[in-house]
Amino acid sequence: MCHSHVSGPCLGCHHGLNRRRFVAGCGATLTSIGASASRTAQAGDDSKKPVRVGLVFLSNHKPSWPHPEFLVEPREEEILELLRAGCPGVELVPVAVRTPDQVKAAAALKDEVDGYLVYVVTLHWNLQRTVAEIGKLGKPMLLADEFLGGCGVFLRGYSDLCRQNIPAAAVSTTRMQDLVLAAQTFAEVKPDTTQAAFAARCEEVYRKTFAPVGEMKCVADPVKLTDIGQCIDRFKKSRFLIVGRGQEGKEQDFLGATGVYIGFDELKSLYDAVDQDEAAQWAAHWSGQAEHIVEPTPDWIHKAAAVYLATKELLKRHGTDSVTMNCLGGFAQGKLPAYPCLGFMEILDGGGQGVCEAMPDDTLSMLMARILTGRPGFVSDPALDTSKNQIVYAHCVATTRPLGPDTDSNRFRIRTLHDRDPRGTCAQSFLPEGYMTTSFRTDFARKKMVIHQAKAVGNLDADRGCRTQLVGEVRGDIGNLFDQWDHFGWHRVTVYGDVKEPLIEFGRGLGLEIVEEA
Repeated sequence: MCHSHVSGPCLGCHHGLNRRRFVAGCGATLTSIGASASRTAQAGDDSKKPVRVGLVFLSNHKPSWPHPEFLVEPREEEILELLRAGCPGVELVPVAVRTPDQVKAAAALKDEVDGYLVYVVTLHWNLQRTVAEIGKLGKPMLLADEFLGGCGVFLRGYSDLCRQNIPAAAVSTTRMQDLVLAAQTFAEVKPDTTQAAFAARCEEVYRKTFAPVGEMKCVADPVKLTDIGQCIDRFKKSRFLIVGRGQEGKEQDFLGATGVYIGFDELKSLYDAVDQDEAAQWAAHWSGQAEHIVEPTPDWIHKAAAVYLATKELLKRHGTDSVTMNCLGGFAQGKLPAYPCLGFMEILDGGGQGVCEAMPDDTLSMLMARILTGRPGFVSDPALDTSKNQIVYAHCVATTRPLGPDTDSNRFRIRTLHDRDPRGTCAQSFLPEGYMTTSFRTDFARKKMVIHQAKAVGNLDADRGCRTQLVGEVRGDIGNLFDQWDHFGWHRVTVYGDVKEPLIEFGRGLGLEIVEEA
């Protein structure tokens, strides 16, 4: 697909299949391939040589995405059997790659196979560059992903192929028959088939499975916009905190906005001084407002409230209402007493910004959206589903007031995070449907902004991936959404409103190059 425009569910079942059967099956298949090759050589030219494809699974045994209890090997065996049944003209050679050094086993097949099908099962960032390593072998290549499972590595890995001009096809769908149809293209591969010719043919087949673009008529949603000149002025006067990453005390300029790096010790000292009765009141407030508390216990909701109060005091001390925090790393290292997600929900609902993962680009993108529209953004890890022309924006921090702090809240549940840590607490927000949304992200180092739009059509409640799962129907060509993720990162910031053009004008006013990705 590898193209962009530049201007100036069915999630699969998991049967209890035995891991040894899969591993043994891989070995047996490799043995049978060797025996088959020997028989073919003895038979001479009269024997038709089968098309062989290396089926490379990228995964780890204890994933955070889809979730820690996800059964990796049984799912891989399901995919193997599905492809074997659907591609009778192709002989599959399965290889499981769990660590970067294991890609050697896949590369060793180069002279034995006619192509590679790489299936990204889980979110294992150390394997992202493995995608390009396999692509550099020069064989016809198809890349696919487990929906709300391997999508981050899949999207960034495929975009990396595009950036390096390595032709490959890519499939992202919840309808597995679409993958089978694309994989059947391997049966057409000849000794002189190039990577580019295969990718073009595979995309031709795959695009026939795409759902058509649906009705884009949306709920009436007049957005009161700030004058672009004022937007730029306010942006350049803004300050935000970056907690738990970078050199403590350092200030950094981001096209005029100022990022201030803060250590966890300062936040912890404020946490230790929190009024516990006030924390209990906030915990009771969130618990009372929630539609349901699913997994978290009262004590961890209370600790989350104390982190919220400490964060509020930190913002007050530094004269800002915007913070981004190394939440996962800080909690894992014992430097953060509890996750800040519920507190970030409260900050977002109140008109400020609480942003995950100590990400300045996310924070500044949300800042642009908030200055322009007065509405909070929603940072997410997107996943594509071409069978429905949909993109799912999933994350564990979300607002419940996407139309602005003075509007009514939508319903939410209190959940653990995507890693299912029983100590974690976040909001699963059921965001309103029927509205046009605009999703974008800025790369301030490269001075670029990427942008697309989708109509909000509902919320998934899938037991995989992050908790809030907004579903959008893509406005434009979903096939063009595959190739910008290594350039701009996995995240996108979604704001409610048909505000693509004013955001582009805002971006240009800051000197950003605009990439329209759909």
